[in-house]
Amino acid sequence: MEQEMTWLRALAAGSLVAGAALLLTGRKKAALTASGLGAAVILSEDTEAMKELWKQVPGFLQDGHELLGRLEGVLDGITEQGGRVRQLVRRA
Repeated sequence: MEQEMTWLRALAAGSLVAGAALLLTGRKKAALTASGLGAAVILSEDTEAMKELWKQVPGFLQDGHELLGRLEGVLDGITEQGGRVRQLVRRA
């Protein structure tokens, strides 16, 4: 059993390191996939932690949705202000 845990930890650590390296080289999708694999392996060791995380996923998604909505509002405001500045510059 101990040897199995060592292999799982090595796999998880390798996946997380690979994800970091891929992110640094600009390969975001591959980095997310590798990091997700590492996280899944880590969570597979502790099923209670996985259950708790699964229960919290809807809240994470809602928070992310709200954050994107706020960011969209900020970007709309910046775009509107940019249009006003362009009009002022053209008049001058």
